[in-house]
Amino acid sequence: MEEIWNLRNANLFQGLSPAQMDEILKIMPVNSYHRGEYVFMAGEDADKLFVLQMGTVKVAYVDLNGDEKVLNIFQAGDLFGNLFLGKYRHRIGHAEALDDVIVCPMREVDFLKLIARFPQVALNFIQHQADEHRETTARMHALMSMDARHRLLGVLLSLARRYCCENGDSFTLHESLTQEDIANMAGLNRSTVSVLINELRRDGVLGGTGRSLTVNRIEVEQMMKDAGAEILE
Repeated sequence: MEEIWNLRNANLFQGLSPAQMDEILKIMPVNSYHRGEYVFMAGEDADKLFVLQMGTVKVAYVDLNGDEKVLNIFQAGDLFGNLFLGKYRHRIGHAEALDDVIVCPMREVDFLKLIARFPQVALNFIQHQADEHRETTARMHALMSMDARHRLLGVLLSLARRYCCENGDSFTLHESLTQEDIANMAGLNRSTVSVLINELRRDGVLGGTGRSLTVNRIEVEQMMKDAGAEILE
């Protein structure tokens, strides 16, 4: 089984003392889901957010044509489901477990009590929101103004910048993330993405074989800069 993320290391709780974390962990609920199960569905009341402790979660919605549109991919240590903390009180999409998943849900009322008790959590949450906005802006720029090759690279760079790098400047995507999911995020069809991935593998920008895909973050970032993409450092 995949190693369970230590919640003490989650960005939401950075800066808290061991004693403060002990207090939080005592009241933190834990839910588990198997691959293909849904953490939440579109239309449900949005009354909680989730800290992902293990596994990979895909958040997507289904458009009027019945096609799934992937909004984001989350891995251990990530926070998701938090967009309800505004005026919208229902889910616009669904969150699907791409493998066995463990999440720690927090109801809105409990989250508000948490940030009142530990102001550092509020500061961490604001930082998280700012980082998410930056990455979304960069990805949208690539989707709106680039050709197919660079739209794909923009998505891969977004993922690599979030999760890189356990091994130098290379990042290996979780195998539960399919080429279909990547194509969906890039606004391309599956066959186009397959061709582009093979080309980029031959060029040494991407590595891996089959469903294993390794991204050279430095190479991809340079290619995006050369194409005039806003990297938003």
